[in-house]
Amino acid sequence: MEYLKIISKTFEEHNIYKIPELKYEKFTKSLNYPSSEGITFETNNFAGEIFYYSNGEMEYLEIEFLIFKSEKSEFKIIEKIKKSELNKIISEFLTERLTELKNVA
Repeated sequence: MEYLKIISKTFEEHNIYKIPELKYEKFTKSLNYPSSEGITFETNNFAGEIFYYSNGEMEYLEIEFLIFKSEKSEFKIIEKIKKSELNKIISEFLTERLTELKNVA
């Protein structure tokens, strides 16, 4: 749950969160998904997700972003990420994708 708090706080403080039609959902670890926690987000123009995976064998951050109009998909996977770097990596990725989205529009 600690990583979910960082992910959602970073997302909610980013400009992407200000888009009026944005739909956003949080997912905590559960019996069905014991190794992952994160968020999904979507508008009419794009969709994405940010999830942190961890169990005894693996630990990584996965960020995905799809721009519908251009059908361009970007993703980033970072293994063994430090909590202190999480905010910066997510913010930079989202900022780059919003810039791409503006260029497509």
